[in-house]
Amino acid sequence: MGRFADAVPAGPLLVLCGIGAIGIAGQRAYVAETLDPMLVLALTPVFLSGGFLLALGVRVRGLAADSGRVLLWTAVGALAVGLSADVVLLRTRVFDASLDPLLILATVASVGAAGGAIAAFVDTRRRNTVRNLEARADRAERTLDAARGFVVARLDPEGYIDEWSDGAADLTGFAPEDVVGARLDALYPEHSDREPKQDLQRALRTDAVEFEDEFRRANGETFHGRGTLTAVQDGDTLLGYVLVLADRSDEHEKREQLERRNQQLEAFASVVSHDLRNPLNVAIGNVGMARGKDDNEQQLETAEESLERMEKLIEEVLTLARQGKDVDEFERVDLEETVSLAWSSVDEMWAELDYGELPDITADGERVRRLFENLFRNAIEHGGEDAHVRVGMIDDRGFFIEDDGPGIPKHKRDEIFEAGFTTGDDGTGLGLAIVQSIAEAHGWDIEAAESSAGGARFEITGVQTLADR
Repeated sequence: MGRFADAVPAGPLLVLCGIGAIGIAGQRAYVAETLDPMLVLALTPVFLSGGFLLALGVRVRGLAADSGRVLLWTAVGALAVGLSADVVLLRTRVFDASLDPLLILATVASVGAAGGAIAAFVDTRRRNTVRNLEARADRAERTLDAARGFVVARLDPEGYIDEWSDGAADLTGFAPEDVVGARLDALYPEHSDREPKQDLQRALRTDAVEFEDEFRRANGETFHGRGTLTAVQDGDTLLGYVLVLADRSDEHEKREQLERRNQQLEAFASVVSHDLRNPLNVAIGNVGMARGKDDNEQQLETAEESLERMEKLIEEVLTLARQGKDVDEFERVDLEETVSLAWSSVDEMWAELDYGELPDITADGERVRRLFENLFRNAIEHGGEDAHVRVGMIDDRGFFIEDDGPGIPKHKRDEIFEAGFTTGDDGTGLGLAIVQSIAEAHGWDIEAAESSAGGARFEITGVQTLADR
């Protein structure tokens, strides 16, 4: 039936039927001697039925398939109604010879044809609508299954997950059986300010919500995701929601790196414009004063100190710029040897260093040594000449450096890593900024905390250790 219906030109045939019915009615009205009520009663349904057939013939082209069904129902309706009605009329002798048999037949048949055509058109359009919806659902399901690298999920109107794509399972680690029938809460980290219920309400009010935030994997790790939550509605009826979420962790990390570079540039500008200008002005002023005096030792000594400070600042700025570049090549680094070399390169006075067995790690050896040197100097500078410094491991996640000095107040533990922050008159304020840049260049995390002795403790995590020393 499907192939036949698609091959039959239903539209033109229906148009011809409509024109034929109207033509018969018009011809009979033209040849009639008078338009009595009986004739008008017969002509009116013929004109109306012909108009319906003509209109359906034009509209049937909009049906995707089975348009021949409309033509078939038209013919069946015309024959069934026309023949049955005429048989009844003939048997009951309702009309006599003075009435036009052709007009009566056309009237009854055209009404039956129009009724059948209208019923067929409505039914066929319904069938096509259902078929289109099924095809769209099938395409959506195939798209859902084929989406890799994305979280694609369909939610019901209450916000519960109906479908969970293979890509969503790969990206998040949550299998479909773990999340289907549940809400989106599993994707939201415990510390997140976002709530699934709020996102659903916003999507319903605005049709779609775009968001960019941290989301949770099944193993407890997080990834930086960006996507949309869209409300799907049919008029005023909410059908559900569609969630599309992409992993943008790499892009987010690059953006953060760019922000860190911009912060470093701002720090360089601050050093050049302020920290270097001051000692330079002092040196120039004292050299000028020394020229006019015989006893100029004090002025020259002050100028020399200013120039030495400028040299130190320049060295620190260059170090910050170089050490902040991402590490391209990792090598095997003996952590114990690196700690020992770093300690021997600082002026330890009477300070003591204590460290146990340390594993090998993968890193840039030269930068790691510089990291330890800066942290050792910081410990001695703030803990005193007899400071006790200890280095150890944090499980298999990284290592720590701690001392028994005065420690760091909680409200300053983030501030100390900012370029230019210093508590001493002779400090450059770049030592810990360099330490942080070295850690971040390796992809490590660094945090300041309190040591077991109440002093400062620096924890570097995310380090890859090597068990086979």
